[in-house]
Amino acid sequence: MIFAGLAGAFLLMIVFEWGAQGDFFKSGPKGDAIGEVNGLPITNKEYQDVFQAVRQQEMTEKKKTTLNDAEEAEVSEKTWDELISQKLLEQQLKEYGIAVTDQEVRDRLFYNPPEELRRSFIDSLGQFHQQEYWQALRDPRNDTIVAPITTRIRESLKREKLQGVLLTSIRLTNSEMWERYDIEHSKADIQVVKIAPSTANYQDFIKGVTDAEAQKYYDDHKWQYKSEEGRKIKFVVFREQATARDSAQAKDRIQSLVKRWQALPLTEPDSSLKELARDYTDQPFQRSTALDGRNLSSFANPDSIMSAKVGDVVIAPSQAGLKVVRVTGSVDTGGVSYHLKDIFLAFKASANKDSVKNLAEQFMSEIKAGRADFGAIAHEHSADPSARNGGDMGWVPEKGFFPEVMSAAAKAPIGELSGPIEAPGGYHIIVVLGRSAKKVIVQTVQVDIHASSQTSKMAQQQANVFREQAVKKGFDQAAKDMDVRVISNVPALTKKGQAIFSYKPFTAYIFDLSSGDITVPVRIPSSKMTVVAQLTEIVPKGFKPLDGELKKQIVGMVARDKMIASVKQKADQLRSMIGPGDGLEKLATVDTSYRPIGVTMGPGESTRELGEEYNINIAVYYQMKDGEISQPIKGNNAYFIVKRLGIRASDKKLYDIEKPKLFESLTKEKVENFFRTWMEKLKDEAIVKDYRIGRS
Repeated sequence: MIFAGLAGAFLLMIVFEWGAQGDFFKSGPKGDAIGEVNGLPITNKEYQDVFQAVRQQEMTEKKKTTLNDAEEAEVSEKTWDELISQKLLEQQLKEYGIAVTDQEVRDRLFYNPPEELRRSFIDSLGQFHQQEYWQALRDPRNDTIVAPITTRIRESLKREKLQGVLLTSIRLTNSEMWERYDIEHSKADIQVVKIAPSTANYQDFIKGVTDAEAQKYYDDHKWQYKSEEGRKIKFVVFREQATARDSAQAKDRIQSLVKRWQALPLTEPDSSLKELARDYTDQPFQRSTALDGRNLSSFANPDSIMSAKVGDVVIAPSQAGLKVVRVTGSVDTGGVSYHLKDIFLAFKASANKDSVKNLAEQFMSEIKAGRADFGAIAHEHSADPSARNGGDMGWVPEKGFFPEVMSAAAKAPIGELSGPIEAPGGYHIIVVLGRSAKKVIVQTVQVDIHASSQTSKMAQQQANVFREQAVKKGFDQAAKDMDVRVISNVPALTKKGQAIFSYKPFTAYIFDLSSGDITVPVRIPSSKMTVVAQLTEIVPKGFKPLDGELKKQIVGMVARDKMIASVKQKADQLRSMIGPGDGLEKLATVDTSYRPIGVTMGPGESTRELGEEYNINIAVYYQMKDGEISQPIKGNNAYFIVKRLGIRASDKKLYDIEKPKLFESLTKEKVENFFRTWMEKLKDEAIVKDYRIGRS
């Protein structure tokens, strides 16, 4: 249990005999190695074995039979990280001289069997039949089953011994437990008056920040702006985009799915429908879901679904992709929804109501006469957010919009203009496209339109041609000749930073290059694209320069500090008005906006009323007495005057009752933190070489 927090490293130290699944990567400079950790090779075979184990685990957790490209890339990175952990742990076992005898393995196997073996010998009453278990262990026919389990037990015993060595330094004291309990259970009751600056003049404060002030802030906080050694690159992208031919082939596939699904009875079991979905898409079949007008707003053709008969199969484009939907039933919602198109002409200070109404009537006349288009007028003149969709609001529940508009919608003939309708803020012109009091019950299959393998190969061939030309003519000239965009305004890559394209092997590859080198074409699986990059600059370790985005951030922080400081004098003035025996309520007699509010907070808690204002927490718990009123306290966005009403201390009796459970949870937390820090330190100090890209 202790080692469970190590990202599965210990569990995946065992090699699962899945068999070769094809070459994932090219071999490295040392034969079959695709990487090294402190000189220990990571072989292609090891990678494949662990990859398949992690992949199977992901599919089990996500209840999927296959993974998409992005998920496969994520599995790849988990595998790599776990193999690094595995190699580091192997080295630690060797360094500590930890070994396990055959007798120790035998004792564990016979007298403390793993659960997967034990459960096969438990009867219906929960009794474990030890003699039968021992007999099975001694049967030579079971050797192929027992052998890998024996290997795992040996590794587990090694880890337990390593655990014993490492955990001798971990102690949990009574004072630590009480401190944690007290922090979580004690509460302070306070009153607070907030003196906040107006944000209206924030841009003036921004403009008032001088270069010298920004430089001083940077110098005072320079430790926050350390930068690792980095690499700057520029790159071009060749995307694997579906062609018109790919889309046509997908449509043929979808039509075939529609025909087959339409022919199945509504009583077909989910298992058969899952099989059908697997024939046409990588996405899982989605069980029956009830949808009303609001849920259908993401579909391009919601009316076709709402009007479909039970048993109909509808092709439904949506924001998430192309979906094939089968209507299996409907239920009465008890309320009506309307599919509305709306033009909202808002009242303006420069125009009276009559002029707005006259304009609405003019638009209605032009639309009815065919001289104007509803969508065009909505797009140009409507003040409703639906204007960008030509006034189409989608399906709106009867209580989801202005009552005046919904009352008119209830009486309006389908497809005809209605209005002008006066409602708060202006006049509306509406068209009711549909009206329904039901939810449709649907089953769904999402179909992704992928680039074909031929299209993908073409993108890779283009990348190969570009790379050849870039080596001959120069990177920028090759991009100009092939009319591809060069992307260069990206932050420097670092080994510990966010991996560009979320693909760590690419960063590792870049760090192996010399300045000016051009990469081989690198396919980014999760993004379905191929990249060719050039290393333009090696950035030494140091501090981020005070320019660009960093300077903009610092100017903003200096401006914020100045803005808060602008109310310091007011805060001091208010505090001086509070005499002996006065409460904070006195400030409300000066200005009702300074009426105190009551707040309850723990020593380290943020609060709903104040947010994160830990200067207040510190003052209340460690610097003030009950009944005391503070001097103005500078916060993140304001000054505060605080009165401590009292501290409700933690209950010692309850602490004694909860102490055993607290000991268990804090010990686990401490152990996990210890091992996390220990493993991070091992990784930081490790020399890791990654040969997965561009090696031959």
